[in-house]
Amino acid sequence: MNRAAATLVVAAVVVAGLGGCADGTEPAVGRAAASPDVVTSVTSAGPRPIPVGDTVPVRVRIPAIGVDSALETLRRGDDGRLAAPVDWQTAGWFAGGPVPGTPGPAVLAGHVDSPSGPAVFAGLARLRPGDRVEVELSDGETAVFVVDGSRTVPQADFPSDEVYGPVPDRQLRLITCHTFDESAGHYVDNLVVFATTAI
Repeated sequence: MNRAAATLVVAAVVVAGLGGCADGTEPAVGRAAASPDVVTSVTSAGPRPIPVGDTVPVRVRIPAIGVDSALETLRRGDDGRLAAPVDWQTAGWFAGGPVPGTPGPAVLAGHVDSPSGPAVFAGLARLRPGDRVEVELSDGETAVFVVDGSRTVPQADFPSDEVYGPVPDRQLRLITCHTFDESAGHYVDNLVVFATTAI
């Protein structure tokens, strides 16, 4: 099996347990908490209340790596796994978590490669502290984040609490697959990029 065929999805969420990034199955990247009913967003217009459900993220731009993608809405299925974005070149937002720019760790996921070549998050590993991530919201506002750093984490021991656990401020996680094991024929790690709102 070639590398592109082996990775059919890039990021997924499970309520419990972990999985792998291969053979068309969705890799597990940990548990996620539900977002509150009303939160305060820090966007380009400053702090303001946003009723969750009315405002959603619609686009992500990461200038340092040339990403400018619409956002699909991603949800967990009955098996607890998050469906991967349908389009290889489109990232997705985990709708069971916070809206980007509101308190907590919002999560975006995307494919790293595809049957025809690099996918939307192929350049994620090139992000460095200080790089900007802009998430456009459906109301026209833009939540701006600054990359703090990144970690490569084993899928077999994914740090769910660190990625999805409560945080006191407004954060963003970008997740994709990382470290392709040629002998196993699938990815064995995830790359998680951590970012915090720029105020």
